[in-house]
Amino acid sequence: MKLINNLIIQIIPFLPKFFVKIVASPYIAGITDEEMLENVKKLNDKGFKVAIDILGEHVKTKDEATAVTNRYANLYNEITNRKLQANISIKLTHIGQDLGQNFVQNNLFKLVEAAKNNNNFLRLDMENTPYTDQTIKLYEIMKEKYDKIGIVIQSYLKRSMSDIERLADKNFNVRICKGIYVEDEELVFNDYSLIRESFIELVKKCLEKGTYVGIATHDEYLIDNIYSWIIENDISKNKYEFQVLHGVPMQKKLKKLINEGNTVRVYLPYGDNWYDYSVRRLKENPKMAGYIIKNIFSSIFRIK
Repeated sequence: MKLINNLIIQIIPFLPKFFVKIVASPYIAGITDEEMLENVKKLNDKGFKVAIDILGEHVKTKDEATAVTNRYANLYNEITNRKLQANISIKLTHIGQDLGQNFVQNNLFKLVEAAKNNNNFLRLDMENTPYTDQTIKLYEIMKEKYDKIGIVIQSYLKRSMSDIERLADKNFNVRICKGIYVEDEELVFNDYSLIRESFIELVKKCLEKGTYVGIATHDEYLIDNIYSWIIENDISKNKYEFQVLHGVPMQKKLKKLINEGNTVRVYLPYGDNWYDYSVRRLKENPKMAGYIIKNIFSSIFRIK
């Protein structure tokens, strides 16, 4: 199966866009704001909370970065007006991180103000390591202005535990994920078991420190291991949530978590850049190729 997965990954970029769109549609929440907001409402009605992400990164012009910033700010108003259970998660390179410190800081401040005006939350996604220190610095600057802001820590980075030790306090809100970017070998754990072990230890350390944790994984081994530890240690359900990507086929597990009183948040990507996102996600995670095969046959032959 691994060989087939990798073969599909190689040919995906050469397939017609309409074909990729069919395959990727379960993982993308639409192109327009309205399509996405309708999907948020559907997920809320099923008991899920949502983190909204406009697809895109590494914008080239200040005009584009400003437009993205304004679009996110308006989404906070839409979330409030429609009484949706959703917050926003951004990549700093999407609002101008490559275009100057002052510029991206000003755009980020606009989003912090929009979140504050709507009593909502803002998450700063973590990109690859050239941006790690600056992302943490911007987080620390903005946290002084508004405390409903969080960051992401990646378990495959060797530095992550020291970052947690320094940053974690009772007002710290962090998403723990494995990490997907290709990095220099000396910076990361390359053994999958070590990445899993790091993930578990980071979550435990945060919860022991009283930090709010978004446990972002589709790895059922990690979910089961951490949830058992949470129950054994009587961790309050208001100190953590489980987070998953939109469209990942594990609904039975997620509904069970919700029915047991846990918060489950769906990361909801959408927008014009759906193609680049879809191809990148597939390249970064070959296991998703297995899902593609099933979707292709389901769509064409209507079999399950």
